[in-house]
Amino acid sequence: MKLIAGLFLILYAAERIVETFWRRPKFPGKIVAPYSLPLILIAYVSFYLIILWDWFVMDDEQFSKVNCILGATLVIASIIGRNWSISSLGSYHSIHIEIRDQHVLVQSGPYKFVRNPYYLSNIIEAFGLPSIVNSGRAFMIVGLFYLPLLMHRLVTEERALEGKFKASFAAYRTRVPSLIPRCLRRGTLETVARDGK
Repeated sequence: MKLIAGLFLILYAAERIVETFWRRPKFPGKIVAPYSLPLILIAYVSFYLIILWDWFVMDDEQFSKVNCILGATLVIASIIGRNWSISSLGSYHSIHIEIRDQHVLVQSGPYKFVRNPYYLSNIIEAFGLPSIVNSGRAFMIVGLFYLPLLMHRLVTEERALEGKFKASFAAYRTRVPSLIPRCLRRGTLETVARDGK
């Protein structure tokens, strides 16, 4: 099982590199906070290398099938969510925070449930990857560096979108939650069951 986990981690790293740097048709735009991408990449590569190292030095007795399956499930869910987000954005997707003159405020696909499904997918991934090898050090890097950088980027991107779309974005922000879909919020399921809506 450890060998399968290692193979999964290596194949996933290759998939992530291709997904991140694949050249897609897009409209050129103004890049906001260009420093954020290199910082996030440094944090991401750091925790990923720690995960690979922890996998390498881990003996078979330390390896947990349950953690591996849970982590891999979260990673696969993140792939689905991230690719759905990228597909919904189409030519407006960018690895940078990039605002175009002819920018459209996408509110379809996963964007009708949360404003930031791409970031949500990255958060799910950030918990899934260290879970595969139960890496406390990787969880520490995720909590201290990666997630704060990701949240800073999310806020910066939302400010840029609000600057571009003004009232349209304000209405969208009022209607659609940032990261946690309304159906998963506490009390929502009870209300839906009670009201039948």
